[in-house]
Amino acid sequence: MNKRPLIKIVKALFNKPFYVAFINIFKYFDRPLNVLRRYVFGKGTYPDKRILTTPVGRHEVSLYSFHDMITLVECFGKRDYPAGHDISCVVDFGSNIGISAGYFLTRNNNAKVYLYEPLQENIEKLKSNLEGFESRYELNGIAVGLENGTAEFGFEETGRYGGLQSDLPKTIQVQVRRAEELISEILEKEGHIDILKIDVEGLETAIIDSLSAESLKKIHRIYAETKYPGDLPGFKKEQYGEVVRFQKAF
Repeated sequence: MNKRPLIKIVKALFNKPFYVAFINIFKYFDRPLNVLRRYVFGKGTYPDKRILTTPVGRHEVSLYSFHDMITLVECFGKRDYPAGHDISCVVDFGSNIGISAGYFLTRNNNAKVYLYEPLQENIEKLKSNLEGFESRYELNGIAVGLENGTAEFGFEETGRYGGLQSDLPKTIQVQVRRAEELISEILEKEGHIDILKIDVEGLETAIIDSLSAESLKKIHRIYAETKYPGDLPGFKKEQYGEVVRFQKAF
C-alpha cells in the first residue's frame, strides 16, 4: 500500500512531528518537494536514491519502497531518535536496511553502532547503504528477544515489518539472543551506551522491562517504537508520536 488515508494526513497536521519533519526535509534532504510528494501522497517509483546533508557530509541512501521513504523521514526528518554530535556508542535493535544506523553514524566521525537485523535481504541493503562506515559498525544477523535459541520470524515482502511475535505471511527460522545478555556484553566493552534504539515489531515493551537495573544505570537514552504504559525508574519519559523516549534523569 503506497497511499496514506486522508484522515491520517489531516491528523498529522495537528501533531508536532509533522512540522519538525517539514522543516528538516527542506534543510537536509535533496529535492525536498519530491520527498514530500512521496512521503505524504505515496507518489513515485522505487528503487530511489536520496542524498542527505549531515554533520559529516553528504550521505546517500537507497530506498526500495514507499515504506523505506517513511523510515527515512522518521529518522532524518521527524528525528524520532534524536542524537547529539557527542554520541560514541549506539545499539540498534531492528536495523532493517540501515537508515537509522546511517543517521547515528553521520552525527560525528567517531560513533560506534551495534546493529541487529535477522533478514538477509535487509542485511544486503543495509551494507550498501552504510558503505564507507564499515569500520564504525558491528553487524549481527540475529533477532533480539527475551530468550536465547531459535524461533520463527514473520515478515512481509518489503522487509520493513517483521518480528518474532507477528502473523505476517512469510516466516523463517532465525537465531535469537536475549536482549539483556547483548547489552551486558556491549557494556563490558564500551562502559556505557548513549542510545539504545528498539524497533522489533511487538517486543519493545517486554525488552525494556527485561533490562536489569545495573544495565539501565549505564544507558543514557532509550528510544522504542511503542506506547510504553508506565514510567522507567531513573529516566524522564516522553511519548513522541509512536515512539517512547526515555532520557536518563542525572
